[in-house]
Amino acid sequence: MSSASKPKRKKPDPSAAKLTPEATQHLKDWMLSPEHLDHPYPTEEDKTELMGLTGLSRKQITCWFSNNRKRFWKPKMDELGREANLMGNTLSDHTVDYLKNWMLSPEHIQNPYPTPQEKLQIMADTGIDKKQLICWFSNNRKRIWKVKIQELKELYGVSADANLSDEHWEMYSRTSSNVAPTPFAAVPPPPVHDEFPAAHMPPPDLHDADPTLPVPPPDLHDMDGAIVDYAAIAAAEVVE
Repeated sequence: MSSASKPKRKKPDPSAAKLTPEATQHLKDWMLSPEHLDHPYPTEEDKTELMGLTGLSRKQITCWFSNNRKRFWKPKMDELGREANLMGNTLSDHTVDYLKNWMLSPEHIQNPYPTPQEKLQIMADTGIDKKQLICWFSNNRKRIWKVKIQELKELYGVSADANLSDEHWEMYSRTSSNVAPTPFAAVPPPPVHDEFPAAHMPPPDLHDADPTLPVPPPDLHDMDGAIVDYAAIAAAEVVE
């Protein structure tokens, strides 16, 4: 291979300090401290303070936290039995219990994918946003739901590659301690017609009922602003 075709190696930043074991320990201590465990995302002021303690640049500190929340912080949360949300905050025990009960309840365990209306209800009851909801279900269908299905197959003597029968689901429904949460407040369904609310829906096309009727002009009002009764006009023309 010629020297011209060799990929150029990126020159190291001479201003970047080396990540020493002491610097790493400072960052880990900050991340896992009681003050920051629930939200291991340093502010700009926190980063400035950490720069002074470690000698690292702001960029190095940002990269370290981005890379090591999953490596150090998430295992710590698992050890404490707390739900870790890598999107920026932790979910309360009450919220996690709500979501687990929803997923494993007899009503939803066969299809642990909330509908758009169910997502609205869950968000209203728990206070989490749509992104948090989607992330939780995506992560925990494997972590919680799949494990539960495996447990049920072992309990009912079903092979790993077979499906649970209706009889098994009926047994689960009678014995399960997981109950679908009762909604705190009913959430109305989203409007079916996004462009026109129900109170402002355009009138139906007369041709939907009878294609022989004359086509009304697009403007629903005459020159004086009065509503034109096109149904009466069309009926009169048909009679003539």
